[in-house]
Amino acid sequence: MKNFKPDLLCASISMALMLASGHAFAQQATTSEDAAVTQLESIEVTARGVKETLQKAPLAISVMSEKVIEEKGLVDIRDIANMTPGFSVSPTFGRTNEVPVIRGMSNITQATTAEVQYNASLFIDGIYVGGDISAYGLDNVQRVEVLRGPQAAAFGRSTFAGAINYITHRPGSVAGGKLTLGFGNHGQQKVGLYYSGGSEDGSFGYELGYNQRGYDSLYYNATSGKKDLGGTDTQGFMGAVAWAPTDNLDIVFRVARQETEDDHVAISMLGSANNNCYLPTPTADPTDPANYMVSRTKGYYCGDLPLPAQWKINTPGFDAIGRKAGLESESTRYSLKVDYNLPAGWLLSSTTGYNRQNRYSGFDQSYEGIHNYVLSSGFVIPGALGSFNYVQSKDISQGLRLSSDQSKDLAGLFGVYYYKFEGLPGYTGTLSSPNSTPVIPGNVTENRAVYGQIRWHINDRWTTSLEARYAEDELTLDGSSTVTLGGAGGGTFTNKYTASATYTSFTPRWTLSYQAAENVNLFALFSKGNKPGGFNTFVYYAGLTDAARAELMADGFSKVQEEEVTNFELGIKSDWLDNRLRLNANIYQMDWDNQGLSLAASAMQWNGVPYNTTYTVNVGETRIRGFELESQWMFAPGWMAGLVYAFTDSEIQKFLNQDQADLVSDAANPNPNMNSEFGSLAGKKSPLVPRHKATASLAYNGEFSNGWGYSANWDTTYQGARYLQVHNLARLGASTISNFRFSVTPNDAWRITAYVNNVFEDQTAAGGIRYLSFSAPYINVPTVAPAVGRQFVQQRDFGVTAPMPRMYGIEGTYRF
Repeated sequence: MKNFKPDLLCASISMALMLASGHAFAQQATTSEDAAVTQLESIEVTARGVKETLQKAPLAISVMSEKVIEEKGLVDIRDIANMTPGFSVSPTFGRTNEVPVIRGMSNITQATTAEVQYNASLFIDGIYVGGDISAYGLDNVQRVEVLRGPQAAAFGRSTFAGAINYITHRPGSVAGGKLTLGFGNHGQQKVGLYYSGGSEDGSFGYELGYNQRGYDSLYYNATSGKKDLGGTDTQGFMGAVAWAPTDNLDIVFRVARQETEDDHVAISMLGSANNNCYLPTPTADPTDPANYMVSRTKGYYCGDLPLPAQWKINTPGFDAIGRKAGLESESTRYSLKVDYNLPAGWLLSSTTGYNRQNRYSGFDQSYEGIHNYVLSSGFVIPGALGSFNYVQSKDISQGLRLSSDQSKDLAGLFGVYYYKFEGLPGYTGTLSSPNSTPVIPGNVTENRAVYGQIRWHINDRWTTSLEARYAEDELTLDGSSTVTLGGAGGGTFTNKYTASATYTSFTPRWTLSYQAAENVNLFALFSKGNKPGGFNTFVYYAGLTDAARAELMADGFSKVQEEEVTNFELGIKSDWLDNRLRLNANIYQMDWDNQGLSLAASAMQWNGVPYNTTYTVNVGETRIRGFELESQWMFAPGWMAGLVYAFTDSEIQKFLNQDQADLVSDAANPNPNMNSEFGSLAGKKSPLVPRHKATASLAYNGEFSNGWGYSANWDTTYQGARYLQVHNLARLGASTISNFRFSVTPNDAWRITAYVNNVFEDQTAAGGIRYLSFSAPYINVPTVAPAVGRQFVQQRDFGVTAPMPRMYGIEGTYRF
């Protein structure tokens, strides 16, 4: 039952202080003792590999400074997305395979290997990191730069929608320590300890850090009879040293380790009985069984998806065999950066990265607490709907860059890059047996690239630059799949496989900027991006019959081609009212070709049980048009108002889909195939893309009469409804999330903060999936033309992920 008094208290406190709250955005405020008003600070960015001011950089960049991260209480990439136009994150499966969506580029493809390929990627100090991206916190980050649009020329692979770069301090540059302790409702806890020091002359520096954050299980599980869903825990350790043995040489080495342990995400099915459109229609022939349907439609949900009546996950099934339901991961990162200053302002830089990641996940794949898989024949396979797997990977990267004196009218840089990813042995299994089956993925990706940039200050008004990268990807698979199947025809099966592919790409970016006035910079750019190809490894799954695998291979489903995007953009960056008002805006169009989209697949196993999965196929084209705005206004001393807004129109131009043909089939066309007019999705909007997204903010920094400082921040983020799938029927409803923080600083050492997140407890679903029902009766539908006959299929159902509840608490920070 809802506890009214705490809810009322939190909302009342937040509303009472609403006028003294808001958002400081990416910019820090500075106050001159001789000036009567505050001004927005000039920010330096390194988005193109060289230092330049944010307002002069001819790119769409959002920046969150360390001060803003602290004042806003930003924790991870999901918070960064709320503060960035055109950026959202879909946490459908918790922190596993979260999908970052920038500028409507949201194709949700099955991970082709153990390495999940995103359309936008995360970097730390310019070094690519993979895995569960929201697990990487913002502790001790100097700033975050979010680059929107293709970034392949500067950052390389997997950045053709954008890049997120966490930039850290040089060890020893900010001497001293910081201790943070926090707690709140739902068992929230936060511990952070950081210390940095070094020599007086700055030639040597070091830093050490530890952080832990998490909260208890959030949701009651009707299957287990207790709260065991939605909780998270993250721990991290880091250390770094910096050494400048000479005036020309600087060396920074970092190591970080992170561990996570999460409950099973709170996601459950609505139930096929709640479908409200495209419902299966029984045949009119009285001699047909009741489950014989006129056409292939399996039912659908049209409109905003509600929350399920209760959350049901088969966590007891995992407990029974000594396995965990949820997520556990470990990651270790090493990086080495060496800068050597050459004569005449030239700089030689080397960056080396090594990452090792292990992840265990255990999921109830019925998402409704069902333990047994019942086939259409009535045969029961106990525990088949619960699965667990353990994957390991490692990657290494090495970059070398030579850049000239960037203060000259003509400047440039040249670099080479190498990256290697390798999937390592793991295991998989189901609740049918406590024993695990070894998996040897044997997947290796090697990327080699050369890139360069030339920038020319033509005169005081005009500047142009040309960047380009040529890259080659070599992918190999040399692995083995082993599976044990129950039932008639079952047994243990092994398939050893080998495959290879090579992809090449050329990704240029040209920019032209015009300094219309001292405070107004106009820019135009053209850029191209690409996303690496890969394999649909499910075709090598040992449980498939020889005939099923041969058919998939013949249809070309084993390989995924690279995707390409072309971007055209116009923008303005401007400061007004004596640098108290900042208005940055841009419009763009992106043409996305050879687009990979996920299709449902059902291939026959040796025991007669269909193997249901998804695969990626390059059949799509999408056009994306958008407008983005970032504004900050210091309208009075201590006050700042802000607005971030994005309009995104992501429209599919070409895509043929069998699910669409099935969905709209009727008595006149009972079994159309995807190549018919019924299978076209042209004109549909891309999934998981809000057409409108905005964050309005207000902030105030002041001082009590006793000299204590204080600050109040209020942010409200509106995200428009998002279609769950390309059919544009089921939607995740529009959400409005308000967050509030109030901080008191008695002196330079102490900071005490009270916060309320999701003040009004918005209950919009956080994510969802279009799925199949494992509890509803099978239906019998016509086979896809030109085949004749009928087949049993499962009815359609929809899974919905729980939103975050209202969270409130207190944090204290002590600097020493």
